[in-house]
Amino acid sequence: MAEVLIDLKEIHRFYGDFEALKGISLKVEKGQIFGFLGPNGSGKTTTIKLILGLIKPSFGTVRVSGGDPYPNNHRNVRKNIGSMLELDGLYEKLTGLENVIFWAELFGINGLKAVKRAKKVIKLVEMSEWDNILVSKYSFGMRKRLALARALISDPDIIILDEPTVGVDPETRYIIRKMMKNLASQGKTVFFSSHDLEEIQKTCTHVAIIKKGKIISNGALNDVLAQFGKPKLFIRFESDFDTDSLGKKLEKMGYQIHVEGPLISLYPKNDLNIDDFSKYGIIDSWKVESSLEEVYLNLVTDKKAKT
Repeated sequence: MAEVLIDLKEIHRFYGDFEALKGISLKVEKGQIFGFLGPNGSGKTTTIKLILGLIKPSFGTVRVSGGDPYPNNHRNVRKNIGSMLELDGLYEKLTGLENVIFWAELFGINGLKAVKRAKKVIKLVEMSEWDNILVSKYSFGMRKRLALARALISDPDIIILDEPTVGVDPETRYIIRKMMKNLASQGKTVFFSSHDLEEIQKTCTHVAIIKKGKIISNGALNDVLAQFGKPKLFIRFESDFDTDSLGKKLEKMGYQIHVEGPLISLYPKNDLNIDDFSKYGIIDSWKVESSLEEVYLNLVTDKKAKT
């Protein structure tokens, strides 16, 4: 059985009278790239703060690498967590290398060892060419890469990434994605919170979706897609002569029907038999599985969705 590195049990978190988290439970195992999704105000940031030990739960227990991340025990636990948050907090009057060395020293890595370690993680994010340039001269994507390097400085087992790919160029997005997969292959655990659903689907092994402080879906990515996804059917005919009338007939067998020339697409009902339409001259037909974006939107807009 895989080791659980992040374990939240029945977490409630209040801000005054407002309940931001309503009894959520979450397990993230070693080697997973775990996508954490939800609308603004759903509780994502509060959850990240709990994992990082920046706040305490009102009720429930938080365990990270087997320990409580909140002071007074936070020092031992925090050494095992690297974080790259949406606001990077880089020092603009220092070079990229100086920024990462400074962070290394905060983790007790000093002298030549700090320099070597800083240069190593900067190389991992393909920033060596700019490590002696002031951060004030960095582009947005370069800052993101440096922030990722800084998150890796202590060689942590857990890496928390909050919106790591928002607003970056395709090259930086690819580098960050590649880095996440490399970390997971080394047995590291990546907790990846983002609104970039396409990137989540390309990268993550597991996902959880939170809505109004409750987890409404949680599991392996493929299982979530299979459970909540709706495959779309495409049928291409020999000509567009009869597709309008066919579309009306298909209304009884599917929904969200779209007719474009000789091509019809729809979400089929269970009793749809493609052979019933062979007499109309079908060239081919195919199904496209749901994307994570479709599943996500179906869940977060469903008023009945709950844990």
